[in-house]
Amino acid sequence: MSIRRPFWPIDIPAAIGDLGFRAISIDCQSQSLESDRRTWEFTRNMSNSISGQPSSPSKNELSTDGGGGLAAPADTAGGRSMIWFAATILLGAFLVFQVQPIISKCVLPWFGGTPAVWTTCMLFFQLLLFGGYLYAHLLRTYCKPFAQAVIHIALLSAAAITLPIEPSDAWKPTGSESPTLYLLWMLASHVGLPYFVLSSTGPLVQAWLSFQDNSDRVYRLYALSNAGSLFALLSYPFLFEPVLSVSAQSSLWSFMFCAFALVQGYVAISLFRIKPGSNSATDEQTTTESTTNVSKPTQAAWVALPALASVMLLVVTNHVCQDIAVVPFLWVLPLSLYLASFIVCFDSPQWYRPKPIAAVTLAALALIQGKTLLPGSIQLIAEASCYMVMLLGACLLCHGEVARLKPSASKLTQYYAMLSAGGALGGVIVAILCPLLLNNHAELPFFVALVTALTFLLFFACKTWKKTEYDWAAASRLKYGAIVLMVAPIVTMAFVTKNRTIASQRNFFGVLKVREKPLGICLVHGSTLHGMQRYAPNQSQPTTYYGYESGVGYLMKEMQQHNDALHIGIVGLGCGVLTTYGRPTDRFDLIEINPAVIDIADRYFTFMKDCPSTLTRHLGDGRLVLERMPQAKFDILVLDAFSSDAIPAHLLTRESMDLYKNRLAENGVLAIHTSNNHLELTPLVHNLSRDAGLESRMVEGNGDDAIGTTRSTWMIIAKPGHEIFDAPTLAGATRATAEELRDAPLWTDQHHNLVSVLRLWQ
Repeated sequence: MSIRRPFWPIDIPAAIGDLGFRAISIDCQSQSLESDRRTWEFTRNMSNSISGQPSSPSKNELSTDGGGGLAAPADTAGGRSMIWFAATILLGAFLVFQVQPIISKCVLPWFGGTPAVWTTCMLFFQLLLFGGYLYAHLLRTYCKPFAQAVIHIALLSAAAITLPIEPSDAWKPTGSESPTLYLLWMLASHVGLPYFVLSSTGPLVQAWLSFQDNSDRVYRLYALSNAGSLFALLSYPFLFEPVLSVSAQSSLWSFMFCAFALVQGYVAISLFRIKPGSNSATDEQTTTESTTNVSKPTQAAWVALPALASVMLLVVTNHVCQDIAVVPFLWVLPLSLYLASFIVCFDSPQWYRPKPIAAVTLAALALIQGKTLLPGSIQLIAEASCYMVMLLGACLLCHGEVARLKPSASKLTQYYAMLSAGGALGGVIVAILCPLLLNNHAELPFFVALVTALTFLLFFACKTWKKTEYDWAAASRLKYGAIVLMVAPIVTMAFVTKNRTIASQRNFFGVLKVREKPLGICLVHGSTLHGMQRYAPNQSQPTTYYGYESGVGYLMKEMQQHNDALHIGIVGLGCGVLTTYGRPTDRFDLIEINPAVIDIADRYFTFMKDCPSTLTRHLGDGRLVLERMPQAKFDILVLDAFSSDAIPAHLLTRESMDLYKNRLAENGVLAIHTSNNHLELTPLVHNLSRDAGLESRMVEGNGDDAIGTTRSTWMIIAKPGHEIFDAPTLAGATRATAEELRDAPLWTDQHHNLVSVLRLWQ
């Protein structure tokens, strides 16, 4: 006998109101039955991403109560309210995407703050996600409900024991390890088991729900899962990172994981009530569907389409962040679009319209190819926007097609396992295979061309603008046109280049290129210039940010006038331009984290070969190397690691400033290069200097294109009253204003974020 309750159509979002939805109540007694049905459908569609309900009620879901209104549908499964299934999915997905930036930020300082840390972490999480999905599939396929509950509750308990996730200082690398392998091992040791458990949540909970509801509505929870992931991704840099320290973030995440373990454990206990044969109709339906074989091409599509979407996510993110506009957090936007495509495609088939999506994607691809026709002032913004539109279109098409090919709920875990395998395959291709096989970012034009060809075929194969109906014969007739579209951009990019590339090397830290320019040869990483050497006879003159009239140039000349011999430390080698200031009596300690930089500086530039000073090279992160040099006392210590977007924030904290102060000689001076297009670092450095009891000045150099120097900003820091501040060449240096110091952030190892120094309107 069923018990009816008043109709409250969106009570589930109210129960999990952390997403901000409000409960909506409708007075069913005052409306006709037909009006109630329309209201029910509307409110169900509004709440589907939260509640996991189907977009339209079946004939058994609606019934009239005694007063002519609507009774609520059944919302329990295995003795548990749908709220518990939705809460488990939502909390698990949130924690999955919260742990990634937290653990990455914990280890980022130990690997030089390079973007490759994020790429490697993403590869690790993609591989573990596949492992979790595969575990869910095997558990659902080979174990009875009771055994599934026991095994998973035990795994939840074991994962909780491994907390907290923050690695200790004992894991700091020495610099001799393989960064990728060492980072993967560290991640596996600290967050492997909790993340493995979390990654299995989506398919496993949906599989448990399918014991009671074997309809397609269980797939709606996948959209809810991605909504939770998207919220975690967007909230971290703006809600959690600015407020909480790294350790506090780790502790909060660990506490939330324990809460998640209790919630999922409560859901798992409901499986104890499911007995074999207790629902013969469902069992018979499941048995019949399980014997229905899925074709090999369909299974291949389950892997290939997510793999292509994953590859496009990574290659577009790398290109936009490194080669178009070096803007902090730009990596968040592509990942958000990637997650949004899952939400749209798995929420309801009605949202997926391949023909208009393909049309917009082709238009974006055409604009990318024709970007040179646009005014120069908007080229960068237009290109970045077109890449974002193209990425969203490609992900919608890939995920829309794979959602269209989804099987019955009986094969749900197999389906999700193959989807995650495709995502992991895309990560392996970009993070491992491409760096091993290529010395540049050639994967970008190749996969963009592939997406162009496939989108072209899909556009003409789709019959109408409003329905998902295909005429594959029409696409077959255009296959040669698709081949031309794929080959033409690759050939064009292979033969057309703005500056001749002399050499290119790719490793964990990215792609370094040596390019030829009219004045000389330069070293670039993405869009960041790391130095230039002019042709003879001017090959020994300092260039770019290090000219004679730059802040560091003034400092070198003033210090050499008062000291016969200087001990100079440089963090960030570049192509070695600063060694042009060396004298036979001077000593240089050159610290560089990227071995490819040292190799290129030796092979293609002669700055260090021509320097008469004593040069000692150190491979490793600047801060870790300085910590291992307790006896060093530098007359000049230069920090030159902040010109790109991916700045090593751990080099600009209170603790790091204390380290630099201890490494300076009695009259030593610290010089920090703060030139950056999108980050305002000067107030931060002023505040750190004041906090350390030091005095700071900012020196701006205008640069001169005729001699290869560029505009630069240098911070000169020394103890109060140092004679360097009285030098005539530094008379134009500026102090920090009271307002500047009041508003400036003060970073520590536990509390720092780029939002506080982001320059929004430049």
